Amino acid sequence: MTRRIRAAVAALALTVVVGVALGAITAARACQWRTLNTEKAIDAIGLAPGMIIGEAGAGDGYFTFPMIRRIGSTGAIYANDIDERSLTRLRSRSEREGHTNIHTVVGRTDDPRFPRKDLEMVVVVHALHDFDKPVEWMVNLKKYLRPGATLVVIDIDPERNHDRHFWPRARILDYASQAGYELVKIVDDPVEHMFVILKPRPS
Repeated sequence: MTRRIRAAVAALALTVVVGVALGAITAARACQWRTLNTEKAIDAIGLAPGMIIGEAGAGDGYFTFPMIRRIGSTGAIYANDIDERSLTRLRSRSEREGHTNIHTVVGRTDDPRFPRKDLEMVVVVHALHDFDKPVEWMVNLKKYLRPGATLVVIDIDPERNHDRHFWPRARILDYASQAGYELVKIVDDPVEHMFVILKPRPS
């Protein structure tokens, strides 16, 4: 076997391995979403028509579009991510569907960089456990919130799902406390998700 053929075979094998890995990740993410009833989640966190919402780790917009249907034309969503390619896909779908009140925002690992300071709620779905700097991020988030605003973390509960990739509620609450937030309430869905609702502690 010549060197060129060996290189081609190695490249093909690597492509197959990467494809399988990406397929497994996609399947896992799809499974996470299948167990989340988005409409009931939106009810549980108190989303209402006309609200101004920030969404962190929005990705392709799986939760963005159910939220915009609830918020309606009088509200707005600022969909944030550090992955510009995901935001490009989200923006393209938004344009196809005619949503003029979904705005994409490229953030940093320690700062969501929302363009306004009167957000009524910031929602993080299936994402906080992947944040590199959760405490710093939550500290910086405060400057974009209006008084009384909430931070909502929606994630798999590893105590019920037994998937240790996700953070237990105690860890989320510890990071939140370090960043100056207090717990409003935790709502457990019937399957495996938890909705952790936080707000900044009074100065």
